[in-house]
Amino acid sequence: MDDLRRVRYFLAVAEHRHFGRAAEALHITQPALSQQVKALEKELGVELLARTGRGFVMTPAGLALQAGAQQLLSAAADLERTVRARASGTAGELKVAFTRSGSDSDISQRIRSFRKEFPDIDVSTITGWTSWNLDLLESGEVDVAFVRGNIAHPRVETHLIGLQEAAVVVSKGHPLAEKDAVEIGDIVDEPIVLWSRQTGPDFYDELVSHIWGDGAPNLVAEESDAEQVLDLVSSGTGISVLDRKRATRIAHENIVVIPFGTNPPQIAIQIAWMRGSDAPALAHFLEWWRRA
Repeated sequence: MDDLRRVRYFLAVAEHRHFGRAAEALHITQPALSQQVKALEKELGVELLARTGRGFVMTPAGLALQAGAQQLLSAAADLERTVRARASGTAGELKVAFTRSGSDSDISQRIRSFRKEFPDIDVSTITGWTSWNLDLLESGEVDVAFVRGNIAHPRVETHLIGLQEAAVVVSKGHPLAEKDAVEIGDIVDEPIVLWSRQTGPDFYDELVSHIWGDGAPNLVAEESDAEQVLDLVSSGTGISVLDRKRATRIAHENIVVIPFGTNPPQIAIQIAWMRGSDAPALAHFLEWWRRA
């Protein structure tokens, strides 16, 4: 059936059992309706309506078409809605990569809100670190990633969504633990435990430059994530500088989180995606995020 409009016309005739009333409901003339039904019969090569002097009766072929016509039209309407939704980005798939700190923050709540508002978009998530998330973007394994730091990548676009303040973390037995706030000068010569630079080179370099300028930290250990950093801090290996919000959340009883008194390092949290990506769900997500 090349023209579903003719199926709609036939279904109206079958439901009203009268050409005149069906034509009135369809807002077309009765001769035009009759012509369209005859064209459908010709296309199918069957008689759908057996004309009588007083009107018509449904043939077995007509009854069969009537039984399946509404399902056919509903399926066509559903398909049209799906196609339009995919094109507009309100349906489809969106693969998201969190950073370890980002997944602890308000970002997770925003993603939950997006899922609720757009249930036809299948949102899947994974959690890693900034450099790995950028690799996932480049390989096409994710559509959008949350990253830390001011990313310098020729193929990646970013959108700043917030700043997170960094703080100093020390063990309870450390001399700085009694302070309500610390200054950069208080820590520049301290033994330092940091996460591995390879997990987020841009942010790592920004932090080191902010605190130590052209110098370098007295780095005594590097670990893959904040939990391991805190374990070494707790053991007295050194002190560290971490995202204040996350450090406060995951710090155990032997850890003290101390804010900077002035000029605290600020951690940029950004959305990142591949430059030139034309994925409709991604474009819709970015527009929604900026609007919301």
